[in-house]
This record gives sequence, C-alpha cells and structure tokens, in this order.
Amino acid sequence: MLPTDLLPVATQIATLIGNSQKILVAAHLRPDGDATGSVSGMVKSLLKAGKNVDAALLDGVPERFAFVFPQIELIRQPVIDSDHDLILILDSGDESRTGFTFNRDREKTCLVNIDHHASNTMFGDINYVDTGASSACEMVAALLHHAELPFDSEVALSLMLGLVTDSRSFQNEGLRHTAHLAAAKILQTGVDTSPILNMLNSGKAEADLRVQGFGLSNFRLSCNNHLASLVIRHSDLARLNAAFGNVFGSGLFNQLLSMSDTYASVVIFEREDGMSFCEFRSRGGIDVKEVAVAMGGGGHVPASGCSRAVKIDELAEEAIKLMTRQVDTFFAGQKNA
Repeated sequence: MLPTDLLPVATQIATLIGNSQKILVAAHLRPDGDATGSVSGMVKSLLKAGKNVDAALLDGVPERFAFVFPQIELIRQPVIDSDHDLILILDSGDESRTGFTFNRDREKTCLVNIDHHASNTMFGDINYVDTGASSACEMVAALLHHAELPFDSEVALSLMLGLVTDSRSFQNEGLRHTAHLAAAKILQTGVDTSPILNMLNSGKAEADLRVQGFGLSNFRLSCNNHLASLVIRHSDLARLNAAFGNVFGSGLFNQLLSMSDTYASVVIFEREDGMSFCEFRSRGGIDVKEVAVAMGGGGHVPASGCSRAVKIDELAEEAIKLMTRQVDTFFAGQKNA
C-alpha cells in the first residue's frame, strides 16, 4: 500500500514508534471523519501494542463519529506541556491547524507530520506526506501494516470511516489504487461496516435536513452556472433550530456540485462566536486549494477550507470574488486549449 518513495520515511516512523513508550496523537480543529478516524485508529492500535497513549482534539469528537472512538480522556487545553517520546500529528496541513501549542524538548520528543494535503507546510521533524493518498486513514492503514502494529476489526472500523468520507465514497477524481488496497486490508479484518453506512445513509439529524433544505433553496449560481455559492448566517441557523455543526452534517458542500453545469461551489457560514468559515469544493480539475491558501486556509485541489475572525459578509465577498476569478480563468483556459 505504501508508495516506494515513502518506504524509507515509513520505516523511520515505525522504528520511532517501536522505541517510544509514551505517544501523543493529535489532529486538526473541527475534526471530520478522516481526522477522527485516523486518530482513533492510530490510538487503538498503539494501545493494543502496549503503548501509553494520549489523544488531543481541541474541539472534541463530533457526536456523529463518536462510535469509532475509544473510551479515553481527550486532551483539550490549547497548550500542551509534552513529556512524550513521540508526537504524531495526523491530517493537518500545518501545526497551527491543530489549535494546540506543543511545548516539548526537541531533543527528547520527535514530532511526526502524517498528512495528505497538498498545502502541507512540512512542519514536522519527520514528514510522511503523501498528496496522492485519498485520506490520512489510508496512510495510517499503510503505516500500521508496514510497522506490523495491531490491525484488527476495531482499528479497521476507525480507518474505514476516514477512507470512505474523505474519498467521497471512492468517488474522488484521480483516486489512486492504493485507496482500494487500504480498503481491502481493512475488510480482511472482518470489520462490520454497518455503523458507518448507517451514519452516512440514515444518521442525519432533523436539523441537518433543515439546513440542507435552506441551502438548496438559497444558493446562487454565477459564471454561466459553473459556480454555486451559499451564505448561511447564524440568524438563519437560529430560525431553523440548528447549530454550527449541522452545516457540516447537511451534505451541502458536495451536494451543490451535483448539478450538471456546476463545477465549483463555496459555502460561507458563521459560528455563534463570530468566526466565519468557507468550504470550497470542485470537480473537473478546478483548483480550489489556491483560493483557500490565498485566504489563509488550505486543503486539496477539489476540497479546501479556511476560517477567519471577520464578519461573514466580508469573508463571503472575498471568497466569491476569488472563486469567480478561479472558475472564469479555468474555463477560459479550457476554451483556448
């Protein structure tokens, strides 16, 4: 499952894990299925290997993904005074994306960056970055297999969650064969995947659907219908008896791309504390990562995001302007090709 060029760094990480007794595993803010699944899968495997393991997710585990997470207490304070032998940061393009400050003795504690985002800043002492991987869970599956660490059905359930959600159920453009090899390794454990399927297909809350309905009634099209944009204010959520998390549960980010002429989308929304967010999606090769990076975020070519402590109208104006330019430039290039 491991690309040949990553074998040396994977071997180095496997040796570090073998020589470490106290290990910290962390991922990014507002953890999605891949962050939750990769941390959960790694933690379960390390615990089964007899390691002393801490897990850190500043925003906690989303309720809809809690079924994969082991019963351990999470570290959630923003400053961590680490006495660990090893820190593994998963699915984060930058150390700051975790929301944590890791105070560590760099001579004692090695920080390993395990990620698949094209915008990764290579912030680790060791960087295991594979931008062709479908998910951090695919990478963790390959690493656990390579390191001969425990890989049973409990570990597999966690890793399947991220593999399915980050690959859009194996529908992402340019999906590499290694995603399917990781799925085969996971399924060989005999894992029951029905909890994941139930969560995806029948696990939505009423408020998720209310937000979805609002979004499908209020999105706007531009750039000859190639770009869909949607603004969801906190006041909109309040009227729907919904919360910030229901925007993520609604499925709108990808659903706006289901129209035949629409190749890119941006959803701009806000949290009750005034923080504003953008989620960008695309198909057909439009690079939304460039827009996200320009706005202080990051991610992948077809799926990226950013957040800022600014008013939602200000962020929406900038995001739609940059996305309009990106989409128009892309199609102008297609026309001239």
